[in-house]
Amino acid sequence: MITRFATLTSRFAVAIALSLALFACGGGGGGGGGGFLPEPGPDDVTWFLSLALLDANGNATSTVTSTTPATLQVKVNRTRASGTPIADAVVTASTTLGAFVPDNGTALTDSDGVATLQLNADGTLGAGTVTVTADAPAGTVSATINFQVVPAALRLGYFQDGAFLANEIGIEPASELVANGSAQLLIAIVDEDGLRVDSEESIRISSECLVTDKATLDPPSPITTTTGQVNVTYTAAGCSGDDSLTASLEGGSGQAIGVVSIAEPAARSLGFVSATPDTIVLKGTGGGPGRQESSTVVFQVIDSNNNPLGGVRVNFALTTETGGLQLSPSSGVSNADGEASVTVFSGNIPTPVRVIASIVVDGRTLSTVSDVLVVSTGLPDQNSISLSVEGGFVVEQGFTVDGIERTLTVRMADKFNNPVPDGTAATFTTEYGTIDPSCATGIANGQRLTGTPQSGSCSVLWTSGQPRTPSFEAGDRIVRIDDPESYGTCPSHNGRPNGRNGGFPCPDDLGPVRGGRSTVLVYAVGEESFIDRNGNGIMDEEERDLFVNLSEAYIDHNEDGRFNPVMDCADAPDSLACISGFEETFVDFNSDGRFNFNDVNAFTNEGPAVYNGLLCPREGDGVWCSRELVNVRDQTVLILSADPAWEMILVNNRTRGIATRVNEADVFTVYVSDIFNNKPPAGSTISVEASGECTIEIPTEDVTVPVSAAPGAFGFLLQTGGDGGDGSVNITLNPAGDSGPFTRTFACISSPPPDPCEFSPTDPACVGP
Repeated sequence: MITRFATLTSRFAVAIALSLALFACGGGGGGGGGGFLPEPGPDDVTWFLSLALLDANGNATSTVTSTTPATLQVKVNRTRASGTPIADAVVTASTTLGAFVPDNGTALTDSDGVATLQLNADGTLGAGTVTVTADAPAGTVSATINFQVVPAALRLGYFQDGAFLANEIGIEPASELVANGSAQLLIAIVDEDGLRVDSEESIRISSECLVTDKATLDPPSPITTTTGQVNVTYTAAGCSGDDSLTASLEGGSGQAIGVVSIAEPAARSLGFVSATPDTIVLKGTGGGPGRQESSTVVFQVIDSNNNPLGGVRVNFALTTETGGLQLSPSSGVSNADGEASVTVFSGNIPTPVRVIASIVVDGRTLSTVSDVLVVSTGLPDQNSISLSVEGGFVVEQGFTVDGIERTLTVRMADKFNNPVPDGTAATFTTEYGTIDPSCATGIANGQRLTGTPQSGSCSVLWTSGQPRTPSFEAGDRIVRIDDPESYGTCPSHNGRPNGRNGGFPCPDDLGPVRGGRSTVLVYAVGEESFIDRNGNGIMDEEERDLFVNLSEAYIDHNEDGRFNPVMDCADAPDSLACISGFEETFVDFNSDGRFNFNDVNAFTNEGPAVYNGLLCPREGDGVWCSRELVNVRDQTVLILSADPAWEMILVNNRTRGIATRVNEADVFTVYVSDIFNNKPPAGSTISVEASGECTIEIPTEDVTVPVSAAPGAFGFLLQTGGDGGDGSVNITLNPAGDSGPFTRTFACISSPPPDPCEFSPTDPACVGP
C-alpha cells in the first residue's frame, strides 16, 4: 500500500508539472519552442509545438514584405527533443498583423508532423505576433513567434523594348503636346529581381499643373494596381510649357519622374457671353430696385481645340459714346474660363449701344460685338402700360358669391418698348371686391425670379366680395333690364320693361349707373409719351407739342373718361355724370390735396402743359419740358355676373320688335344677359334645338360667348326652316362656372300669322298712342 501510494503521488506530481508546461512560449528570430501536454497512457508522453518562419529559400526569417511573404512552419512532436512526430494533427494560426493563406489559418500536419501556412503582408507596417494552437487529446497546446512587416524594396520605372528603365515615367507621345492635349503615362512596379510585382500597390502622381487644376489624370491619383503596371491618361487643361511629374510608391521609397511638354495655346475665336443687366438707366437716375447705371459685359476667348483660353488680352470699345457713355477697363486678360469682362456706364441720353471686343492673333485682329445694351429711363411711359385679366372679364356669380378670384397682370415698358427693370412697382385699387395692393415686376411671393428673362410684368389677385354696389345715391340708380324707371331705351330693339313683362336684354350700353361692373386701376411712377421725330431719344424743343398730357390718375367708376367729382359735381351735382361718378377717387401724386389736370407749365403756372419725363434734356427742363415724373396708368373692368338671374329675348330683325315665336320668313336675333345687362362669362355656350316640323338653319353649331368687357347683352342670329309644319325651339345657355343651365322655349311656325301684331306685339305699328 505504501508503494502504491508513492507511485500514485509521483504520477500526480508529474502531471501537475507537465500541465504547467502548456503555457511555455517560443521566441522569434526564425524559430520558437511550444507548449507540451501529457498524453494519457502508460508512458506519460509529452506533446510539443515548435514554430519557424522561412523565406523563399527556406532560410529562417523574421521579416515579411508586400512582395516577399514568409512560410510559417509548425512541427508537432511527442517530446521536446526527438519525439515521434504527430501526423494528422490540426493546427490553427492567428496573427496580429498581416494575413494567412489559407485565410482561415488552419493546416494539417503531414507524416513528419509538419504543417505549413503562408504569411502575407496586408499593407500595414510594424511588428506582429503569430499564435499557433493544436488540440491534443488532453487539452490545447500553443506557441508564439514574433515577426515584422517592412516596406518592400520596390522600384518604379517603365519597360522599353523589354528593358526596365528605373526611376523614369514613360510618356507617349514623347513629343510636345498640342494645347490641352493628352498623353499616356506608363509606370511599372518591380521587385529586387526586376520583375513586376503582383501585390496590391498604390502610386501617387503629382505636378504643378495637377495641383493647380490645369491638368487632370484618368484614373485620378492615387492609382491602385495588382499587376505591377499603371497606365494613366494625362490631359492638359490650361497648362502650357514643361510640367514636371513625380510618381511615388505609397508605403515605399520608390519614385519615378518625367516631364510633359505642352504647346502654348492659340486663340481661334472670340464670342459674346452676356450683358448683365441688358438695360441700364440714365446717369443720375439709378438707385432703386433694378435701376442700375452700369452693366457688366462678358466675352470669351476660344482656342483652336474649341476650349476656353486664358491669358489672352482682350481690347474693348463702344459703338457710340452719345451722352457720355463710358466703359472700364479698356482692355483685360481672359481668365481660366477664357472670359474677359468690361463695365459699361450710362450717360445722360437714352441710346442703344454695343461693346466691341477684339484680340490679336498672329498679327491679325479678331473682333466681335455684344448684344444690344439699352440705355433708357428704365421707367414705364403711358402708352406702354397695360392691364389684362386671366380667365375673362366676366366673373361668374361674382355679384352673389364671395371668394371667386381673378388674376390681373400689369405689363410695363419704357419709351423704347423695352421691359421695365425687375423691381418696378405697380399699385392697384378696385371699385368693388378686394385686390392685392401692389406688385413688383420680376418678383413673385416676395422673391426675385432668377434665371428668367426680364418680363416687365407682375400679377395680383382680385377676389369677389363686398362692396358690390355704390354706397351713395348711385346705388339706387343702377340700371336693370326689368326696371322701367332706369332702363331708358334700347337702340337695337323696341322692347321695354313695364314691370310685368320681365327683362329685356339690350346689346347696347344702357348708360350709368351700370350694375355689376367693377373698375380696376393700376398705376406706377413713369413718364408721359411723346413722338420722337428725329429719333435721338430725347424730347427736343421742336417736339414740345408732340406728347399726350396726363392729369393725376383716378379710378373711373362710370367709365366716362372724366374725374366727375371735380369736372361735373361742382357745377351739376344732380347730373347723372356726377351721381354715377360721385365716389371716384384720385391719386394725389404731388400731395397738394387737390386734383391736378397738369394742363399748365408747372414752372410758370401758365401757358400750355409741358412734357413730363426723364427724356426731357437738362437744358430743356423748365423751359419746354419737365423732368418731373407722373403716374402712368391703365384701367379695366371686371363684370360681376348676377347669374343665375339670366334673361333671354327674341328680336325680329325686320321689325326690331320683341318676338314670342319664330317663323321661316324672318331672321331673328337672340339676346341674353343678366339683370344688369351684362354678358354671360366668356366660354359659356348656347345650344339651339328644334322639335316638330321646325329645323334650325342658323346657327349650325353651339354658340360660344367671346371674351369682352364691353357693356351690353350678348346676341347671335337665329333662322329656322322646315316642311311647313309647326314645332318649337329650345335655346339653352350653359354658363361657364358653377351655375346651371338656363333655357327658353319659343314656338316655331311655318309662316307669319295674318296679324303681324300677334307675332310682334311690341312693334311700333302695334302700340297705341
